[in-house]
Amino acid sequence: MSDDHSESSYAPESVTGKWHLLDLAADETHVPHHRVDLVFHADADQLRGAILSRGSGTEIPLASVQFDGDILRLQMRASRDGDQSEMPFLVMHRTNGKFEGSWTPSGKMDRGLKLVRPRQ
Repeated sequence: MSDDHSESSYAPESVTGKWHLLDLAADETHVPHHRVDLVFHADADQLRGAILSRGSGTEIPLASVQFDGDILRLQMRASRDGDQSEMPFLVMHRTNGKFEGSWTPSGKMDRGLKLVRPRQ
């Protein structure tokens, strides 16, 4: 996969907006402070995403986002000295209005995760 944002013809608008990345076992009604917040934007014919800084609201762009209607696949950017090709992908499957999945290859990050919408 390339570092470019992938085009998608499968309603990228359905994933646009803010999401919380949580441990699979986390309580969604009491979202833990220890989490990662993500945001996705549908721009013309592509989906892009970013990590949201909870302190400043700054968006830190993801290296790659692909969505085929059921599977959301994202990759964070490597550090300045890192190799982007060695960065794992977070592969998540749509399940009941949220996404569940894990990092691949899993390596040291072998835990189930979920993406849930913030409560209103």
